[in-house]
Amino acid sequence: MRQQLNSLLLLAILLASPVMARADSSLQLTSDKKPAEVADCLKQGIRQLKIPDDYVRRDSKADGMETIKLLNPVSGNTSLEVDVQPDGEHSRLQVDQNGIPLTPPWLRLIKRCAS
Repeated sequence: MRQQLNSLLLLAILLASPVMARADSSLQLTSDKKPAEVADCLKQGIRQLKIPDDYVRRDSKADGMETIKLLNPVSGNTSLEVDVQPDGEHSRLQVDQNGIPLTPPWLRLIKRCAS
């Protein structure tokens, strides 16, 4: 019983602890699309990857910036984050890995949505 409690306590600490220090932006792209259009594409692509909605958060700001985040719904910690900022008639995408590798499927999805 004591070992189970210790395991549960360790799991609770791990889930509550912050994610590793933010990694430098792993990818920066420009797009001819508006931020909302890029974010819609990303959200649709994430659904096709069969990632549950409660692991994805989309934030829209008044200045037109859109952010798509993959997060742990229990701890609230963010792993992958894509910021799509308006830049005149274009958009700028900044992808932060936050300690996780940017896998080929994710890279393809992000590049496809930006183009």
